[in-house]
Amino acid sequence: MKHERRKLLSIAFDAICHGISVLDSDLNILLANKTVEKWHSHALPVIGRKCYEAYHGKSKCCEFCPAERSLKNHSVQYEIMPVVELDGAEGWREVFAFPVFGQNANLICVVVCVREIKGRKEVEDLQKEYCKLEKRLHERTIELSKTKKELQAAISGFKKAEKSQKETKTALKVLMQQRIEAKTELEETVLLNAKELIVPFLERLNKSRLDSKQKAYVNIIESNLNEIVAPLVREFSKINLKLTPTEIQVTNLVRQGKSTKEIAESLNLATSTIDTHRNKIRKKLGIKNKKINLRTYLRTHLFSTS
Repeated sequence: MKHERRKLLSIAFDAICHGISVLDSDLNILLANKTVEKWHSHALPVIGRKCYEAYHGKSKCCEFCPAERSLKNHSVQYEIMPVVELDGAEGWREVFAFPVFGQNANLICVVVCVREIKGRKEVEDLQKEYCKLEKRLHERTIELSKTKKELQAAISGFKKAEKSQKETKTALKVLMQQRIEAKTELEETVLLNAKELIVPFLERLNKSRLDSKQKAYVNIIESNLNEIVAPLVREFSKINLKLTPTEIQVTNLVRQGKSTKEIAESLNLATSTIDTHRNKIRKKLGIKNKKINLRTYLRTHLFSTS
């Protein structure tokens, strides 16, 4: 069966009307079909000889040999080559060279396929077509290179935009935080001033001898004041918190991150007194004996707006 298969392959190989040669890496002819032997009947046998010696009667490789280029570049090569027949007639042959690789990717040989070109016009047409193909390949290469540069520029621009967006987002976060802190500080100031500068005097007025009309005015002022500060003390109203003026001062300083010692120095009080105020504040806030940081609680709950 194996012998019959080889015989069939040999018959098919010889039946090809184009010239087929198989060359090794030194351009020695390993195989040649009947067409090649017919073309070079004067130089038989050709097997085992250099292709340029047997086919062209030369002592060195042809100048534009596609087989040599194929062996060197490991790629398919093409060439239209002039031929001088035995009777002196000039002709042209179209030559393709195909590299053949083994299982380990080593180059084994090169297969050379040669087709006769009958007329000069056909040669010119083939050369023109080949030039067109080369031109199209060149244009396509330039186009791909341009596209690659555009993609690289787009990617670079995207990265810059992404970086700028991140920086803008970070800046907006900082500005928003600053705005929140400024708003909170303003609310604290309004609340503190109301507690320290207005409420005590209203209480004194209520305790003084006022006629009914004056008491009505005081009640109106007190009511309007409560309306003003109500949005600023949502948490106060929830737990019915009533801080003394001193406790309000301590609360504000704790909220600002001051230590017990610093608060004592600011209010000209003993640190033990400040500790007492802190405990009373924690009790009124409902966080006494709980593992909750007082400053954190004040910043996130006490002075949040509704």
